[in-house]
Amino acid sequence: MKPRRDTNMFAAGCVLVTALAGAAIAADANSAGAPAPASAPAATAATAPASPATLTPAPAPTAAMQAAGTGPGNSLQVVWQVYLAGIDLGTVGLKTTFTADSYSAVSRLKTAGVVNSFYEAVIDASAMGTVAGTTLKPQSYEAKYNGEKSHQHTVLSYASAGVQLIADPIYNTQRFPVTEEQKRDTLDPVSGMVFAMSGISLSPEHPCGDVVKVFDGARRYDIEFTFVKNDTLSSDGYKGPAIKCQVSYKQIAGFKPNLKQGNNFPAIYVWGATFDTQTPGAVKRFAVPVQLMTETPFGTAIAHARKITVDGEVKGG
Repeated sequence: MKPRRDTNMFAAGCVLVTALAGAAIAADANSAGAPAPASAPAATAATAPASPATLTPAPAPTAAMQAAGTGPGNSLQVVWQVYLAGIDLGTVGLKTTFTADSYSAVSRLKTAGVVNSFYEAVIDASAMGTVAGTTLKPQSYEAKYNGEKSHQHTVLSYASAGVQLIADPIYNTQRFPVTEEQKRDTLDPVSGMVFAMSGISLSPEHPCGDVVKVFDGARRYDIEFTFVKNDTLSSDGYKGPAIKCQVSYKQIAGFKPNLKQGNNFPAIYVWGATFDTQTPGAVKRFAVPVQLMTETPFGTAIAHARKITVDGEVKGG
């Protein structure tokens, strides 16, 4: 079956792949992202938890970004509910705002239900940057992980000299290093979500989306997409036409050797739907991964988009 031209839009499945796969690996105390010994500075204080279906406004663009980004704008807010074998694991939320030449976004991952009895965590993250043709150029990224037994605060700043990292507790980046060349032209996790959902990299050569190259401060990985078929979906929060794509998670650097086995990851599938924007701007239509599914040793993991809002208008949920 010939893929529709707009299937690149559904590269947006990376919003969940990045969040879930990244969080799972970050939980491994032996990965490159493991904090330094207890002598490292204390983690920043945890922020007060908020409703999982509520996101704070996206961070305001800088003065330079506002000057470059005057004109009409677009916005998208999505909240996904995640289940494993029918058990509620929690939510992943994203809110992003575009001006003509800039973007800003916030994201939250929050565990819920029975999983909180043995692993409770909240990850709040934000990013901002500029729109450059068919790609994004991040300027800053901040993430705060607050768990029952540990905390992590990560800040990435982008300049012509490269990516600057500030982490508290500090990362041991020498154990499993990521080279400057490997960091080049990468996106932070939130900007990776925004890039895929904006659809700006649409091309016939990549009908399910360009590769999303991510560096999170410790690990470097790619999210790749392969077209499967045009489909019709009837799920919680969305009913209608969708594109089904297979998602591959490829580890590049920053992982301990026994984790660097990309072919050991189960097949991940994402169904995406497009939503036209209401006003002219940098984004003509947003792409939303309305369902994501994979098989695990513990049962089927599935995520449904339960709330979809485009330019202030509710589209689903």
